Amino acid sequence: MTAETIARLLQNSGFYIQKIEDGFLYIEDPSCILRGFQTFLEYAWIALFCVTGLLLFGWAISLIRGATNDYFTNLRNLVIIFGALSAVGPIVNAIWGDDLFAKGCKTVVVSVKEIQKLLDTQNLELEKYNQYDLYENLEIQDSGIPNQQINLYQ
Repeated sequence: MTAETIARLLQNSGFYIQKIEDGFLYIEDPSCILRGFQTFLEYAWIALFCVTGLLLFGWAISLIRGATNDYFTNLRNLVIIFGALSAVGPIVNAIWGDDLFAKGCKTVVVSVKEIQKLLDTQNLELEKYNQYDLYENLEIQDSGIPNQQINLYQ
């Protein structure tokens, strides 16, 4: 398995791959709380967008029913709220540097050769079993009959 394939599989599993270089994968520590906080903020942004859509829908219904509202004030408030929330990330990163969330996370260096050795060992262990015989290592016991084993192949 190539390093790119391993990196892609790890990334699909939720690991944050920083770079691949000279047979090593540089992975962000999976227990990094800051990256989890960033992921939470991304989902919170989506939730906020959905709630705002619901509020706009309710506002449209109230307008249909005859409510008198100031359109420009309401739209201005929405633009201010979304503008401020959108600007927080770039402003914070501009003040403290490149990627603020990644600064507190440790980097774990993993050798591609070691991963391949682990995969080869796992494949050797799996070769012992016949993949087409599903009941090869299965022992079934009837709890109603003590100390008697049921043979499936009678």
